[in-house]
Amino acid sequence: MKKDLSVKFFHYKELNLELHPEVYDPAEDSFLLIKAINVVKGNSVLEIGTGCGLIALECARVGANVVCTDINPYAVDLAKRNYSRNKSLIEGNFEVRKGDLFSPIKQKEVFDVIIFNPPYLPTKKNELVGESGWFDVATNGGIDGIIITNRFIDKLPFFLNEKGQAYFVFSSLSDCNILESFIKKKKFQYKVVLSSSFNDETISVYCLTKK
Repeated sequence: MKKDLSVKFFHYKELNLELHPEVYDPAEDSFLLIKAINVVKGNSVLEIGTGCGLIALECARVGANVVCTDINPYAVDLAKRNYSRNKSLIEGNFEVRKGDLFSPIKQKEVFDVIIFNPPYLPTKKNELVGESGWFDVATNGGIDGIIITNRFIDKLPFFLNEKGQAYFVFSSLSDCNILESFIKKKKFQYKVVLSSSFNDETISVYCLTKK
């Protein structure tokens, strides 16, 4: 059998990850998020929108017990393949589930750390790529860029441990005042733990904790 030369791979530390054209590639926001999160051995971790599985696998590599989800069926299959490819490096448990945001998570299933790199770009209808639609799903944050983020925050209290931490990415192309007002409404404490400028925007990682 001939090797498929069209398959692309990406290396992060010891991890060797397969990529897929229908799945969001690791980018600056992914690496900023990895740098910002505080995950240690034994933590229970949920990553929503795992994509190729990079962040979830890195958490499991250091000994966390990880559940990761994605609405994109290509991403679910890809993350499973990448787990199999890197299984010898993984110290914690690792599970992939398909579904939108928290929908694959069971009732009363809670986590020490929850991670989400949401679709955060403010997007008008005429800016949608179309075609299969999976690229739009990964990037389209709605007209204000925070529609999906707010849906995430709205359900977060049910799945985050009382002393847990939730991390997500936010872009300066959206209005932080609207975001932070919603965070306060949901009775979370928040801080920006890391920021970096890329081209015409600043990407920030927020950390939420329960009051």
